[in-house]
Amino acid sequence: MKNLEKVNYRGFVLPLVCGIILWCMTPLRPAGLSLAAWQMFAIFVATIVGCITKPLPIGGTTLIGLIVTVLVGLAPIKDEVNPKTGVVTSGILSAFSNSASWLIAMAFIMAYGISKTGLGNRIAYWMIRRFGKRSIGIGYAITALELILGALIPSNSARTGGVVWPVTESIAKDYDSLPNDPSRKKIGAYLSMLAFHANILSTALFITGAAPNMVASQMAAQKGYTMTWVSWFTAALVPVIVATIVIPLVIYRIFPPEIKETPNAKKWADDRLSELGPVTKPEKVMLAVFFLAIILWVLSGIFKLPQLDSTFVAFLAVGLLLLTGVLTMNDALKQTGAWNILIWLSILIFMASKLISFGFIDWFSKSIQMGLHGISWEIVLAVLVVLMFYTHYFFASGTAHMTALYLPFLSVAVATGAPLGLAAMLLAFTGAINASTTHYANGPASIIANTGYIKQGEWWKLNFILGIIYLLIFGVIGSLWMKIMGLW
Repeated sequence: MKNLEKVNYRGFVLPLVCGIILWCMTPLRPAGLSLAAWQMFAIFVATIVGCITKPLPIGGTTLIGLIVTVLVGLAPIKDEVNPKTGVVTSGILSAFSNSASWLIAMAFIMAYGISKTGLGNRIAYWMIRRFGKRSIGIGYAITALELILGALIPSNSARTGGVVWPVTESIAKDYDSLPNDPSRKKIGAYLSMLAFHANILSTALFITGAAPNMVASQMAAQKGYTMTWVSWFTAALVPVIVATIVIPLVIYRIFPPEIKETPNAKKWADDRLSELGPVTKPEKVMLAVFFLAIILWVLSGIFKLPQLDSTFVAFLAVGLLLLTGVLTMNDALKQTGAWNILIWLSILIFMASKLISFGFIDWFSKSIQMGLHGISWEIVLAVLVVLMFYTHYFFASGTAHMTALYLPFLSVAVATGAPLGLAAMLLAFTGAINASTTHYANGPASIIANTGYIKQGEWWKLNFILGIIYLLIFGVIGSLWMKIMGLW
């Protein structure tokens, strides 16, 4: 007899309590806020809390939130047109036409080709062979590897868990640096911390670096600011370059490895490359399709041609990988991460759009603006960035955090006079660098913090220091660079 699948029913308690309390407060809602706006807010908050407590995987949790939205009459199934006013009410099925969700889903499928063909490991071994004579060189090689994979693999957890961490672990163990052992400090602890922060940098560099980036781009679009692959990359380039130079050096100084010279690293990488053999035809095709996608993404940002829409480019790349035999349709269907993100990202963006259409976000920003009257936008934006960073201590999901706070914070910043482009990008970058907080901050943190190479106290102490450095680099240097770019 088959048993029922386990469900974390306890995880429903807090979301239900939050949602019910807010719903019951409807008669006490602030003046100027419609009934629908407050009820949508209650469901949205309950859904976000559910994404944190995880009674179901995030896709299932958001699906329950969407079902409740329909049951209480806040959204129809299909788009409906009011015959008298001509106003269109968006139905829940329109949520799944969101281009950003499809873009990242297709990028997930593309990324599978990197691991299937072995191209990711080949790049990793080549980087170690080139820069691995000293431990700090290996650190920079891992950072460079992450930055390359950031353009190839749209999941920060997949980059760390699938390629970077296995390579890092292999190097550490080759030097007899073992987890949960005093030998961890030989080189394993240093490389583990470096690998985590390399992931933060790769996430910040590309709009496809992680799901929260795509949430930010969609939220910003609802305020009238468009983020393209090129515009994000250009805005992130200088602060990420500075951080790429500074962060590994800081880690090397405050958390140094006992082993400074690593002459065996080149031989280790050579042996692994020999095992892989010459570059295969699937690897060559995968690389060619990837570069084609990058070129078309760049052109789409320059020429704004509808035929070069970034989502269509992702579809085209997947189609080419299927046509050339690098991937099969079965490979595409097995990428559960792609289809999972398509569901929950579409739903969260749809629910946020309902908060806008019902007037909640406009009310919120105007209310805050009145309270901040007389305070310069520079101070307001700085406070919002710091809040966006440190409130991540209360979130175990970057996506939930971004969905909950990005749009309200952006609205407040703009309402107090902050330039839209500067505020949109600074808050979006903060959603990437705020992973430098806890051992549960995101997927890569959970992977690396639990390997046994870094103690929890070390993790919190080091990341607190590094977090301040990130805020200074992106807040000061990033803002100056965006000024030069003309974003404000």
